[in-house]
Amino acid sequence: MKTKREYHYLVASLPDIVIDQGKVNLKVAYFKEELREHLHPDDFKLVEILFLRFDNLNLLNLLQKKNEPWDIMGNYSEEQMMQGLDDLSVGLPSYLPVFANAYREGSPIVSSMSWENQLAKLYYEYVQARTQGFLNEWFTFDQDVKNLLTAISARRHGLSLSGQLVGRNDVTDAINKRHALDFGLANEYPYIERLLKIEEQPDIVEQERDIAHLKWDYLEDLNTFNYFTIDKILGFLLKLISYERWAMLDPAQGRGIFKQKIESMEHSLEFPKEFSV
Repeated sequence: MKTKREYHYLVASLPDIVIDQGKVNLKVAYFKEELREHLHPDDFKLVEILFLRFDNLNLLNLLQKKNEPWDIMGNYSEEQMMQGLDDLSVGLPSYLPVFANAYREGSPIVSSMSWENQLAKLYYEYVQARTQGFLNEWFTFDQDVKNLLTAISARRHGLSLSGQLVGRNDVTDAINKRHALDFGLANEYPYIERLLKIEEQPDIVEQERDIAHLKWDYLEDLNTFNYFTIDKILGFLLKLISYERWAMLDPAQGRGIFKQKIESMEHSLEFPKEFSV
């Protein structure tokens, strides 16, 4: 097994983040550039994988002509994205041009799914095929949490799950086949009890906080024996991204997100972008 590089000074200098604290004096965009400077290029590629979620949103904005500001958190500028969709030599992740071509041609990759969920499906397949260990476990967990929250919410509101679940594994199989409150997953997935309680939380901002706590606890468990490796840095970065997004939510935005979530499940069977990792 290949020994991982260690970054003693960088890890030792990371500030503590508590999700309930008032302010973190470190911005994700700034930290990303610091990592670009201090990490080995191969390790920084793993950092870039975490930012593909922002490239996904930028691509949807571009294709659907939403005219929203380009999110600079993505790995690619608008010019690079537009060029890379037609010129493979630019080196965009392969799933982005595949999705763009399907969207432009009006030929769904999975006919029963919204475009947003089709992109999510391609994204998870891409990152899971290119990661191992910590990151692979994280992406699997993240996908499972999204699918379970979607299933719990759909059941509570009497909505169809057709086209809602992203990917296929033991969790999606259990959701589709089992009718127990916990889908018969409590033994294999002990966090499901927390998810059931989280979904019942009427305050969407508090619900987001509880989801963040759940994910942070999982990251801590994953990194129990990772001290100065890239995994420790990736875990911190995931927390920082989560914190920065959660800290910007207010009650009014929360109500809007909840309304959008239910309407999208009722009409287009898609999950809103605010609930992305």
